[in-house]
Amino acid sequence: MMFTDWHEAAIGKTHNRMNFDCGDADLNQFLQRHARQNHEKGTTKTYVALDNSDVTRIHGFYSVSPASLIYAQDPGAISKGLGRYDVPVFRLGRLAVDKSMQGQGLGAQLLLSAGKRCIQAALQVGGVALLIDAKNKQVCDWYKGFGAVPLNDQPLSLLLSFKTLYAALSASGRL
Repeated sequence: MMFTDWHEAAIGKTHNRMNFDCGDADLNQFLQRHARQNHEKGTTKTYVALDNSDVTRIHGFYSVSPASLIYAQDPGAISKGLGRYDVPVFRLGRLAVDKSMQGQGLGAQLLLSAGKRCIQAALQVGGVALLIDAKNKQVCDWYKGFGAVPLNDQPLSLLLSFKTLYAALSASGRL
């Protein structure tokens, strides 16, 4: 089942961060204490999935920022054809879905939304992939299901190419 009764917005003061619970204390704490401040300072941008009937209720969120990857860390699929210098990427530092919404496809929708946002930025400033920080092996395996590949020296850090994301966005009609 795909949950569709939501819209995305940049995190703001009116969003009820305190009632969000994804089951991971670190992710909850980030959203509740740091996400909005980081967003306003420009260090990391956080976007929330809001309930269409209650625009204060957060169903999920993701945080992205520009980053670079040392060429030697790339498993090969991303940097092929690029020079031997740092690879421009966007970091998907956090993605979480409230426990009440888990298992309804919202996480996948947020991943595609983050990918689309970063692809659009990359058209202006450059970038070739999402660099994903998975919190554990189960989460890592979930990202692998979308085509993400682990870095050479960090098995919980993965790359998801914009080419792969673009194909998924196109197939889902979200371009």
